[in-house]
Amino acid sequence: MLLLWLAVLPGGAALAGTPGEPPATPPPSTFNVFYPEERPLSDCLSAVPKPGCGSEARGGWRQATIFGLIIGAFGFIVWRVVRSARSNTATNRQSADR
Repeated sequence: MLLLWLAVLPGGAALAGTPGEPPATPPPSTFNVFYPEERPLSDCLSAVPKPGCGSEARGGWRQATIFGLIIGAFGFIVWRVVRSARSNTATNRQSADR
């Protein structure tokens, strides 16, 4: 139904994905500081990138701060779970003694 509506609508062919005129301006640069320019991008985009795909722009104090916050949040969650479990155990013991 949607494709029929797009075909009838003026300019619907462009919305449906049929080829048209190329854009007047070139796309923006695809330069990325995290990937080296001298290597093919397909070598560095993977779950296990090849050696030499790293960058000096990776890491730093921001990454270490986020890592510390995540570890702190994880520790807080573990502390709350342990505290709740101990409180629940103590409550169950008191009710069993009655």
